[in-house]
Amino acid sequence: MNHLNDSRSRIMEFWRACELFSPQSIPRVNPRDEREPVFLIEPGGLLPWEPGHPLQHRRIKPTMTWRHILYGGIFQLDRMRVLLEEVFGADPENFDRAPQGTSALFAMILTEEGRPLLKTWEFSSAAWAVGRTSSPPGPASAAWLEGFDIACSTLATAAESRVAAFEYDQKAAELRRKDVHVGRPLAYGDVAALVRLTTERFGVAGVLEPDGFLVKSVQVSRRREHSTDETTDFLNSLIVHDLERVSSAVRRGAYGAALDAYLAVSEPARVDLRQDPRVVFEHVAPGLVPAGRWPQAPDKPLALSQQFAVNTIMGTLASGSGLFAVNGPPGTGKTTMLRDLVAANVVERARRLSKIPHTAAAFTGERRWKTGDRTRVVSLWREDLTGFEMVVTSANNGAVENVTTEIPGRKAIDTPWRETAGYFDDVASRVLGEPAWGLVAAKLGRKSNRIEFVSEAWYGTAGERGILAILKEWEQDDGAVDWSAAVKSFTLAYERVQALQRERDEAYQVLREVPAVQEAIDRTTTEIRTAENRLDALSHDFERAQRLTEQAQSELSQRAAKRAEHQRFQPSVTTAIFTLGKASREWAAENKTLALEVRSAQAALDDATVRMKSLRETAASVAQERDRKRAELSRLHTRLTELQFHSTHHQADLGRFFPDDQWWASAEQREQHTLWTDEEWNRARADLFIEALRLHQAFLRAEATRMRRSLQAAMDVVSGAAPRDAPEEAIRAAWHSFFFLVPVVSTTCASFDRVFSHLTQEALGWLFIDESGQAAPQLAAGAIWRSRRVVVVGDPLQLEPVVTLPFAAQQALRRTYGVRDERWLPGRTSVQQLADRANRYGTYLPGEDEPVWVGAPLRVHRRCDQPMFDVSNAIAYDGLMVYGKPEQPPLQLPESTWIDVAGTSGGGHWIPEEGDALVRVLRRLAREEVSPDDIFVISPFRDVVRGLGQVIRQFPGLTARTVHTTQGKEADVVILVLGGDPRRPRAKGWAAKRPNLLNVAVSRAKRRLYVIGDRAEWSRQRYLDVLASHLPRRTLPPAAPDSPPSSIEAELSWPSAPHNTRTWMWE
Repeated sequence: MNHLNDSRSRIMEFWRACELFSPQSIPRVNPRDEREPVFLIEPGGLLPWEPGHPLQHRRIKPTMTWRHILYGGIFQLDRMRVLLEEVFGADPENFDRAPQGTSALFAMILTEEGRPLLKTWEFSSAAWAVGRTSSPPGPASAAWLEGFDIACSTLATAAESRVAAFEYDQKAAELRRKDVHVGRPLAYGDVAALVRLTTERFGVAGVLEPDGFLVKSVQVSRRREHSTDETTDFLNSLIVHDLERVSSAVRRGAYGAALDAYLAVSEPARVDLRQDPRVVFEHVAPGLVPAGRWPQAPDKPLALSQQFAVNTIMGTLASGSGLFAVNGPPGTGKTTMLRDLVAANVVERARRLSKIPHTAAAFTGERRWKTGDRTRVVSLWREDLTGFEMVVTSANNGAVENVTTEIPGRKAIDTPWRETAGYFDDVASRVLGEPAWGLVAAKLGRKSNRIEFVSEAWYGTAGERGILAILKEWEQDDGAVDWSAAVKSFTLAYERVQALQRERDEAYQVLREVPAVQEAIDRTTTEIRTAENRLDALSHDFERAQRLTEQAQSELSQRAAKRAEHQRFQPSVTTAIFTLGKASREWAAENKTLALEVRSAQAALDDATVRMKSLRETAASVAQERDRKRAELSRLHTRLTELQFHSTHHQADLGRFFPDDQWWASAEQREQHTLWTDEEWNRARADLFIEALRLHQAFLRAEATRMRRSLQAAMDVVSGAAPRDAPEEAIRAAWHSFFFLVPVVSTTCASFDRVFSHLTQEALGWLFIDESGQAAPQLAAGAIWRSRRVVVVGDPLQLEPVVTLPFAAQQALRRTYGVRDERWLPGRTSVQQLADRANRYGTYLPGEDEPVWVGAPLRVHRRCDQPMFDVSNAIAYDGLMVYGKPEQPPLQLPESTWIDVAGTSGGGHWIPEEGDALVRVLRRLAREEVSPDDIFVISPFRDVVRGLGQVIRQFPGLTARTVHTTQGKEADVVILVLGGDPRRPRAKGWAAKRPNLLNVAVSRAKRRLYVIGDRAEWSRQRYLDVLASHLPRRTLPPAAPDSPPSSIEAELSWPSAPHNTRTWMWE
């Protein structure tokens, strides 16, 4: 094990330890529920399985029976928080902390007779951890949180001995022979003894004060009465065991590129897309646009930032593996982007499918397992036909359901495909519960969802066929499908898309070449000018060299003549004798001097001659290069003319889908005008997606027997009936078949391990994590580990993760597990933030202390009217978003406003006067027949929501809710009731500490936002001052309670303004 894997494994262990302190709440008492009543057992009271208990008088179907879930040793979760804050220190004050509810020391399943199924014990990890914190070994020990599984095993053994069946119990003996191990029917005293035993073993009597128990009774089929296949998981975090599994894999280095990027400390070289738009231009090139497109209106292309994300994701991940983050501010089309990724993958698998020589060639062998007494046969797929499995997950149940209930619906596709596309649409409609166009997504997750899907989609109902019956019919009409015809139809559609792509790519290449050619022209022109300047300089140098040569020649002639003259007067022999050689010596000395001067002059002449020759040759070379550059320049001008001609032609053909100067002029122009994807190409790409599904359907028909067998095995896996020891290769193949039929499935992060329990490292092709800004980092670790390609979509500037573990306790756990960096603290980060850090492409947004890097941002907002858009864009996004909402018919309601109400507290943060103002607003909306479905009434505080709940009872269909519950939702009218206890002014500062809460509240409103609250007090707060500056202030005069609403004089009139068409009055 290397150091990197060790440190990353410790992060997983740290996250697991945090989850040990994160129990689930137990059900609320509700004895009147018809299907799953929950009973609080009073001391000495009857138990639901005992004669005389009201449950025994209820009638159920003969094929059904009662099964009971016992929760023993109930305690308040707030007690755990109090202890942790005492030990580690308190968190900063929270002015709207939700009550944490109750949990229990243990849970178990009991039969109809009240016999415990001995393999179903579950003990509270939180209670055990609290005991280890308040008593030895304590947080200072390295063994502080080690040994939970051993403690549970020891405790289970002791508990089983307390409830064991008696020797003479024939029913228990009979079940034991069937390998079903049960205890005796429990009485009140037995359960009370178990509570005392667990309390003592955990050492939490004085800390948690556990007491009492409750029972949840559930109707199950008689054949499942003694089943222990499903674990209880009623008390503890659903991801504890999965984090342990992932930690072990990471320690061995058994993890892929996506998890590697997620856990990386170093950051890649970053490209700020707002600062470098040419990168965006290059990434939306036609050659990078996927062949398939979701069937939405052809004249509504993706926004530029959406197309950038789709192209870059497919280009970066499709052929390999890794992690990509997309920042999705409200109303910017996250689901729209995900739908195009779905279409791209379905088409690519169909393309590969169309290349196989015959349908049987899609498979490479078979694997088997036994489900009960039935043998399941699974066909193994060719590797190149796998890796297209797509899973949508989120910490938010609503986000998961939004995607997988939206895309199969008929409203999800536009004309002309809505009337012609049909992919098992009758089955999809039954599963969805409303008209659907295709079985393209399945909502799985919790076991009840999975069983419902298998029942509705696979088996069908009386008179309505499921997929199983359809495949059986297809097996009987062998030869009814013409596979080659289906391939031909798909291939023609694909070639059509490719031809259109080539045309647009040609335009792109022309456009891309123009600046290169222009740059070459500028460069060549400069080079010619430089050459000409050099020739001028060489000419001057040559003239100087020529003059020097002439001077050197003259000098040489003079020196030679002088020497020749000297030689004429050489002394004779006689003179030499008479002068005793003096004359000869003097003459020789002079002659030598003159010879040297001649040689010097000759050398100067030679140098000058060489210089002239060099200059002549250099000038010839420069002139030749200049002439070559002139020819090159002429060619470049010709090419530029050609390109400009072609560019004009392409611009005429593509219109607004071809970039002009205005497109480059501003971000607003660029973002709202996507390049290349015009109506003709969009229509062809959407047609191709439909043809891809038809090819899938034709394959299912051609291979009905193999697919029926494989899908039957897959349904075992989905419903949880597959044996735990089934080979992973076989389970993977079963899932491949399932995803071939249904391209997309969804599950929450908490249920991911349950759905894909058999799968390990990179077993799934694609993982889409939605609303990931709300997800604590550990929630997605198991899902990322199982996935080859991960796309993280969310917004750190909307709602943040809810982490109940006190921050000081998180710090103590971090230190205990040797995790150095605080970035891994669940209370400091989210799935989105970790993924953002790993993304190369993105931009910076303002942060509390320093700019924050976010992944590839979606920028065009199409949800909210003004001023909601401007408020959200200003407080959270530094102007990142671009307003792109299409013009809509005017809404005949008063404009958005702040209704100023200064009142006194009616208890906590609830201000009764604000409730009165709300009633008057709602009456006005009711008179205008605004549907309750189009109205949100929200508040930052739970106190206010409780008060609002009383006030709006007179308006059927309306529900008051906290801001936190509305992320991912929208309404035409949002009424934000601020509240805020006047005696606790810091509460307002808490609500306005970050932009997130207000950002979510404001961006839910599509058409109108009405804020009710004390404007003077709230507008002092950060971000709320921006809201106040964008909303006009209005006050309501005292109501006239004796007058009917219709006759009340103008309580509030809206002054004329450029954007107003009428003057309105409340009531």
